[in-house]
Amino acid sequence: MRLASRAVPWVALAVVAIFFGSFGCGGGGGGGGGGPTEPPPPSSGVQFTADAPAGANSVYLAQGSSSVANRFRLDVRASQVNDLFGVSFNLEYPEARLRFLPGSTSEGSFLSSSGSTDLIVEEDSPGLIVVGLSLLGDVEGRDDSGTLLSLEFETLSAGSGPIQMRQHDAVNSTGDVMDQVEWIGGTVNVSG
Repeated sequence: MRLASRAVPWVALAVVAIFFGSFGCGGGGGGGGGGPTEPPPPSSGVQFTADAPAGANSVYLAQGSSSVANRFRLDVRASQVNDLFGVSFNLEYPEARLRFLPGSTSEGSFLSSSGSTDLIVEEDSPGLIVVGLSLLGDVEGRDDSGTLLSLEFETLSAGSGPIQMRQHDAVNSTGDVMDQVEWIGGTVNVSG
């Protein structure tokens, strides 16, 4: 009998703990009551804005989908081109804001889906990258739109600056320069 009488206070204590504990658990909040909502953390990161929308027959820069707070991925894309066989250009970027990460370049599938390619990316000096990408052999150039390549940068300091493609050429499968191609750069803004 004594054992049973000792168990009663423990059972009563457990019931009281469960009862009072349920007041502290709201079950995931509904947002309708309580105190003020915490503000979101300050945003830090990088944002790229193109100088113009990419129209037909253009090569343009765009922010890559895997950009994060201290890493910036820059895509070089083609939009509605015909018989694009290769591109070459100098990429100028704000060296006070970004540092190019050698070895981080990846080729997109736009040209490589039509055959073997050759990709050359060399940092000539801080703020200047020399880029060349071409199909190889006797194949047709590529029509349509897609990513040519992606470059990755580390962010250095807050501020903004232009990213432009200079001394650029696009060639077709007969080796002719495609003068009608528009080249579109933009501005990068590093915050935080």
